[in-house]
This record gives sequence, structure tokens and C-alpha cells, in this order.
Amino acid sequence: MNETGRNRLNRLRGGFTLLTLLTLCLAQRAAPTAPPLARENAASGRLFGQTLDEFANRRELVREAAKGGIVLLRAPAEGGDVDRVRFRTDNHVMYLTGVEAPRACLALLPEGDPSGKREILFLPPQNAGASVWTAPYPGPGAETERATGIESVQSTRTMWETLRPSLMNAKTVHLAGPVGERARYTETAELEARLRAINPNLEITGSAQSLIHPLRWRKSPGEIANLRAAIAATADAQISVARFLRKDVTELAAEGVIIAAFRRGGAVREGFPCIVGSGPNSNILHYFAGDRKMQPGDLVVVDIGAEYNYYTADITRTFPVSGRFTPRQREVYQLVLDTQRACEKYVVPGKTTLWELDQYARDFMRKSPLRAKDSKGELRTMDAFFVHGLGHWLGMDVHDVSGGSAVLQPGVVFTIEPGIYLPSEGFGIRIEDDYLVTPGGLEKLSRDLPSDPAQIEAIMRGSRR
Repeated sequence: MNETGRNRLNRLRGGFTLLTLLTLCLAQRAAPTAPPLARENAASGRLFGQTLDEFANRRELVREAAKGGIVLLRAPAEGGDVDRVRFRTDNHVMYLTGVEAPRACLALLPEGDPSGKREILFLPPQNAGASVWTAPYPGPGAETERATGIESVQSTRTMWETLRPSLMNAKTVHLAGPVGERARYTETAELEARLRAINPNLEITGSAQSLIHPLRWRKSPGEIANLRAAIAATADAQISVARFLRKDVTELAAEGVIIAAFRRGGAVREGFPCIVGSGPNSNILHYFAGDRKMQPGDLVVVDIGAEYNYYTADITRTFPVSGRFTPRQREVYQLVLDTQRACEKYVVPGKTTLWELDQYARDFMRKSPLRAKDSKGELRTMDAFFVHGLGHWLGMDVHDVSGGSAVLQPGVVFTIEPGIYLPSEGFGIRIEDDYLVTPGGLEKLSRDLPSDPAQIEAIMRGSRR
């Protein structure tokens, strides 16, 4: 670069620096007095679709379950590249507070704690200049206390000073995750070290999740509403992608249609990576969308779930690229669907376990007159090609936590997803739906999405008009 060019570059750099400083100064002057999340929910009395009373009741139940110990939960920091990764807080912190903020820390304290508090949420202080780059998160102070219903919301800068008297007085602290040697090189290890530096006699356990999981297992009305919204967005995505499928469409292109439908439905992220497996890839259970081009005669397994307000759906449909199932594909598809429908009727709330339901499904397939060849060329009953579990709990995690029980109790949400996979014939079929257990039986939350083969073909025909 010549001298003239260097001088011009230096002038540009200087101008950019001055512009940046002016922008930051203006941002500080115009910075909001409270984060958008707090302002938007202060009037509604809801956070992420759930009432403040729901969150408060959960905190109190966990605090009581700790039996005099302190419960300390911390949210992760933002990713290293905020332009590439959307921040998502820890499920436990969200479940108990309804607050999404990096490095947030919730302390649940016993009766008679030296602080005089029962609960303190520590949040990073507001950085007005940072709002130039990212939307502000909730910060410490009275306004966030009013918006969340949390007794005290303080700055993370004073967290350890504030908690010192409580920790000196405590015998047990419950963290979420491994402790001791198993926590080596994790953020939990750093947290444990800070606690021991204050009180070396503390008993530090990794059992906080055992206090929370029984609560998360049964879903509240707010949680069920979030799941319904996630399921609606996922059903829309299934219809959209079915109408998009045709010869030479790639799996990745199909995934793009799915993501667009999620966003239309208000889902800011996926509950898990989209599974779009065509042709031979339909036999790979967790095959993430690739660049394979779909061909006439292929079946496509689409296993997807939108995440709405931290709750995820999980619905699977199997579509014929040609718009119609072959006779063989259709008879296998019908067996998978009949198995699912039989399982729906088999459940007795409060008595049937997931394991019993799984065994019933396998026995149902075994009684079918259909047969297929295994990898050795031997004819087998169809249950031999059902290679995964029948279902799982559903909630904040796609494979959600259990309450320490496998019984299908009223209030829990789970999936029924029978599948048959025939590598020797070049296709696999899976049908998955989401169910709420009620005292009177199952409510199929995803019932508005067709699964009958004739209805699937009708949807496919709609893509060709």
C-alpha cells in the first residue's frame, strides 16, 4: 500500500473510532431504564407464558425440599460468538424464575437465614453501552423484582459478599450437576471452590436437580399452554415440508422450510436438530438433515420439534416423495399407525408404565402377519425391526426429566413413537405424537396433524397442484 493509501486508511480508522464513541455515548444517554422483558411482563403478570404464582410456588416447594440447606443455581454465560449463538439459559433457572439472563444465579435460603431473605436472584448489572450490540437482559433492582415476583434481585458483583453470612451459617449447599472430582474442569468446580473458600465445612451436593425434577415431571397449565404452542408450530412445519417434497429436493432444503415454519409459529429455536432422513437415511434414527437429493419411491422420515418459551414438541411423520406409498410401504406404515393407536387405548392413567406400554407395542407388532428379512436374509416378525423405545417424557427437554417414576400419571406429557426400519428394503417408517395424561385417559396434543396414510397422500397431492 502506498503512502496516500495509508493516510486515507488512517483517516477512515479515526473517523470510525470517533463514530463508535459517539454512538456508545448516545446509547448510554438513551438506554432503557428497565429491560424489555421486565417492562413487557410487568402488566401481564406472566413470564414466558406462565404466571408469577407458578414460578413462586415452585421456588417455595424446592426451598422446602432442601430441608434447611441452600439451593444455588447458576445460568451459563453467553456463547463466545453472540452473532452465531442465541443465548439460552439453564432449564432449572428458567423453571424457577422465568428470567433469561447470562450468569444469573438463584439462591434459595432456609427459614431464619441471616440475610432475612428466602430467595435472592443475582443478575449482572445493566451495561448501557452493550445495548448497541445486543438487546438488554433483565438487571438487578426493584423493577425486575416487581416484574418477576422474586423477593430480592441484586447484582452479581455483590453476590459473594451478600451470601457470605448465609454460607457461614449453612451446613449444606445443593448445586445442580456433578461436584468434587467429577466436576473437575467444569463451571461447577469453580462455584464449589468459591463456596469452600468461604466455609470449608460445607457439605456440597450435586442433588439440586433431584429437588426440581419431580416438579418438572407434571406440567402446570402454563407449561401445557407452551407445549400446545410448540406442537402447533411443529404441525405447521410438518404440513409445510410435506408440500415441499419432490424429486431432487435436498434434506437440507427441507430443513429450511421447517425452520421457517417454526419462526412463523413464534418458536425462536429448535428443541433438537431437525431429523430429515430420505431413502436409506430413513433407517438412521437420529440422522440430521444432509445434502442427499430425494428420489421417486423414497420415504422421508421427518422428526422435528419447535421450542416455544423453553418447551419443545416432538412429532414425527413419514412422507412418500412420489406422493403415494407403494403397496409394501403402505402396509408397513399401517402397522406402525395401528400400533400407535392400540397403545393409546391401552394406557390406564396412574397404572400403566412406559415399560409396559413398550412391551405391549412389541407384542402387537409380533402378532402381525407381516414379515421382513433381517441382515442375514432370514424372515422375522415385525417387532424385530422396532429398534428403539416406544416413547419418552416431554417438556423443557425433548427427552424430559422423570419424577423418579415410570407410571403414566395425570399431568405428565409423553410421546408414543413406534417405528419399523427395513434397511434390506431401503426404507424406515416412524410415527410420533405427543400426549397429555388426564384422569380420564390420554389427550393427543398433536391430534390436528393427520397421520392416516390417505390423509398423508392428500397433503402430498396438495404440493403438486
